[in-house]
Amino acid sequence: MRRACDNKYGYHSWSEEDIKRFAKFLILPLLVIILVIVILIADRKNHQKEESGAEENVQTETESSAGEEPSEEETPASQFSTGQVPEVQALIETYFNAKQNADAEGIYQAFGWTDLTGIDDLRRQLQYDARYTEGYRNITCYVKQGVTEGTYLTYVSYDLKFKDSLTLAPGILWNYIKMGEDGSYYLTASEDLNETELAYIAEAEKADEIVLLKTQIYANLRQALENDEALARSYSILEKQGGASNTKPKETEHEVTIQIGQ
Repeated sequence: MRRACDNKYGYHSWSEEDIKRFAKFLILPLLVIILVIVILIADRKNHQKEESGAEENVQTETESSAGEEPSEEETPASQFSTGQVPEVQALIETYFNAKQNADAEGIYQAFGWTDLTGIDDLRRQLQYDARYTEGYRNITCYVKQGVTEGTYLTYVSYDLKFKDSLTLAPGILWNYIKMGEDGSYYLTASEDLNETELAYIAEAEKADEIVLLKTQIYANLRQALENDEALARSYSILEKQGGASNTKPKETEHEVTIQIGQ
């Protein structure tokens, strides 16, 4: 039986009993809605926390990596290093000392040559060079691992002091150094290298660090020759005689020089 309307709008007013019944009916959906909202908020906070943690980890790893210097094992294959192989540095210095002292036997020994053919010609060339030069300064070896274990490709920068000039003449040469059966290192001539080794050297020539190094040395040499007439004169004499940049009769070094006025 419907109750009569108790107001002018045509519907009856809610009694306290009606309100209680309706509240019981709505309470369950309301609790479900509240629970869903709580879950969404918690999930969003957890997601933000995970993202923040990931960013912190990335930043920490980046800072850690930035603060560490690469170990020798991590050095890229294309990268040259200095001071990593003392035996190579010692061999190169021995070679330069032998050149300056006109020690032909010392140079043959540095190359591991037992056949003394041509040693007298080499000695005469070294003695001629020594009339104009006083010694090699600032010798620096740039070394990288060769094709096989116990071999090294080495670029050597140096300054050559001439007797009649205070200006040093920069130079650069390269050599492929190998280890002998007795464990000692020796220099090699191009004719003693195989195709794989020569291809390896040709590829190294394209490395940015080597191209930049050679460019800087050639620029410094050109400037020194242009600014010092005495140096240019002595340098030209040795260059024409095959000295300074080329030691005969065997190819004992691999060096590229520029012609004066070039």
